[in-house]
Amino acid sequence: MKNQRGQVILLLIVIMTVALAIGLSVVQKSLVDVSTASKVEQSSRAFSAAEAGIEKALTGTVNCTDCQYFSDTSSTIKQINTNSIPCVPGTTGCAQEAGVRQVAFEYPPLAKEEVAQVWLADPTATNLPVCTGGTYNICYTQSRLDVYWGNSSIDKAAIELTLVYYDGVKYTSRKWYLDQTTRDPVNGFRQVSCSSTTLISYIYQCKVTLGDNSYAGGFPLPTGLMLIRARLLYNNTSQPFAVQAGVACPAAAGSCTAYSLPPQARMITSTGTSGETQRKIQVFQEYKVAPPYFDYAIFSAGEIKK
Repeated sequence: MKNQRGQVILLLIVIMTVALAIGLSVVQKSLVDVSTASKVEQSSRAFSAAEAGIEKALTGTVNCTDCQYFSDTSSTIKQINTNSIPCVPGTTGCAQEAGVRQVAFEYPPLAKEEVAQVWLADPTATNLPVCTGGTYNICYTQSRLDVYWGNSSIDKAAIELTLVYYDGVKYTSRKWYLDQTTRDPVNGFRQVSCSSTTLISYIYQCKVTLGDNSYAGGFPLPTGLMLIRARLLYNNTSQPFAVQAGVACPAAAGSCTAYSLPPQARMITSTGTSGETQRKIQVFQEYKVAPPYFDYAIFSAGEIKK
């Protein structure tokens, strides 16, 4: 009997320890659930605030920091930035030194057969053939233009380029079909030699210079340039596309606008916050872009018949 004394107390201690461990586990799980639910709610509020910032920017040009547009102060639009792209010398917030090329106009990655359009003349001009009367009054008049596309050495994209220009009498177009590999069956595209080039946001697999006649057959670039449209082909993944002025602004130039592409899109970035959570949304908005089906009608070689 003496050896059995205290066993009940030990048993109670064991039971209490197990019960305490279970209780702590339940409390910890409850705290985690509450924290997760709170973070999910804050994330949702921050995302909604970021979306509200995008909507605000789409209704007008808005740049602000700590923008409070809500009666509910638990969430706010931390920042809205709207930047015209490409950046053009002489416009607000844009500087370009003599002897330096304009920063490339990089498109968001394109899916297969998705069309990108780049203006070479001011899209706001009231008289496009002579490119006057617009907000910026810019016509790209140089003899070289760099085109970049693709970012995969495995998923190799081909490209269709449609150049629209004014020949002094009428608008006309010129097409190039370029590929970086041999297809089976043969597609009849011009095969180009590619090597990777790094710009601001992407590494590009291929580059051609329109106006450079050192290639077989050359890439003659006419005067009166209006716009260029590009369509990626054969790619299974979305890949980037970019156009860059091929000539640097000379030191003696009074203005660099003739050596620059006009602004034709804007990147809107909105950051929403709620508590300790932040969410960011970016929107790429273009100006005056023809729908993709125009490539099969307006820019076709034959007549359009009803």
